[in-house]
Amino acid sequence: MVPLRQLGGLFFRMYAGIVAAIVLALVVMVGMSTQRLPPQSLDAAQAEAHAETSGRELEGLTQGLQWLIEQELLAQPQERWAEVVARWRRHFDYPIELRAQGDVLGMNPPGRVRERLARGVPSAWLKSSGVTGDRVFLFLPLRGSEQVVVQELRLGPSPERAIEFLAPETTVLLAVLGLAVLALTWPLYRHVTRLAATASTFGQGDFQARAEARAPEPIGHLARTFNDMAERIQRMSQEQQASLQAISHELRTPISRLHFALHLARETPDVATLHAQLADMEKDVGELDQLTEELLTFTRLHRDAPPLERERVDLTAMVTELFHQLSVFSPNLRLQLHATGTVEAEGSARYLRRAIGNLIRNAQRHARSEVRVHVSRDEQRCTVAVDDDGPGIPPSERERLFLPFTRLDDSRNRKTGGHGLGLAITHRIMQAHQGQAWVTEAPLGGARVALSWPHAP
Repeated sequence: MVPLRQLGGLFFRMYAGIVAAIVLALVVMVGMSTQRLPPQSLDAAQAEAHAETSGRELEGLTQGLQWLIEQELLAQPQERWAEVVARWRRHFDYPIELRAQGDVLGMNPPGRVRERLARGVPSAWLKSSGVTGDRVFLFLPLRGSEQVVVQELRLGPSPERAIEFLAPETTVLLAVLGLAVLALTWPLYRHVTRLAATASTFGQGDFQARAEARAPEPIGHLARTFNDMAERIQRMSQEQQASLQAISHELRTPISRLHFALHLARETPDVATLHAQLADMEKDVGELDQLTEELLTFTRLHRDAPPLERERVDLTAMVTELFHQLSVFSPNLRLQLHATGTVEAEGSARYLRRAIGNLIRNAQRHARSEVRVHVSRDEQRCTVAVDDDGPGIPPSERERLFLPFTRLDDSRNRKTGGHGLGLAITHRIMQAHQGQAWVTEAPLGGARVALSWPHAP
């Protein structure tokens, strides 16, 4: 019952709107047509000539009737003229009445009519009313009095007769219009109802629900937009589930070691052994602290986070400083910077430093002898690419590299350290800069991990 009521509301709104538009169009059409008919379409001289010619023709056609009326009234006493005219009125299909000559002149008739009234001879005045027809006034001055017999005729159908005549056609038009609106409304309503049902199903937790994208426009565009949104929400939900599982897995190992170390500490009487166990526990706490910091950073850089504060950053100096700080972790590797002079960029210095540092540390873990960092800038974008001469990354695994808690097989495994969040954080930093991160093969034979972002958001 509710869906039918909703359809009825949509149908009647569209139907009433179209009918109102048709009525408005008819009013405008009538007005425009009236302006094209004489005498509106004529200038003043032409309109006066047209009225004079028509008046003479009407006076000639009605002179016999005017003579009969005059003879009949003049045969009666003047005080009975009004009674006689009133008795005639029911036999005329148009108004007929007695008026004072002053009232007639107050109707503002043309000069020719005024002149004939002053001479006491019958006259006719054709007054155009537009597309609904013309009005004709017949004036008969009665000799020896100030009374004038006024007859008002309408040439052409009256509005009532026109409406009565067009009533069947109007009914058919409205019926056909209603069927056409219904035919247009029903598919739209059906697709909107299906989209609403899909949205309700999706909202209840069925993330597989998708809208029918083959609907007519603009419903099709709305359905495709909904599907894109559903894909993103489903993907984020899956990533969230995977992240929660990975977090629990990452926390389980150091927490288990802490429990075991605490148990041993209670059973250890030797002070030196106890200090060694406390040092191991301190390492586990440090690992938990590092994991917590990375999780906070990863969460802070979500899609709906506030925009980052951007500033001018010297990438060449930043990479040089990172080399100085990180070289102590791999003293046997050659760290080389390739840049044409000073390369400046726009962005968040803190997060760009974090992203580039993550790439260099990742390359240090897997390189055999050399790491190269290429820094460049063109008219639109800044690019930082980090190459290593390690085993590389298979093309099938490259898309997974930026997922949280992802560790690739073979040499790029857990033994190299880390929690699998560094490159995921780097990817989100690039998203916050409206940029991108990607992996390809390096000229050194290993992997090239590159970042690119526009100068301005």
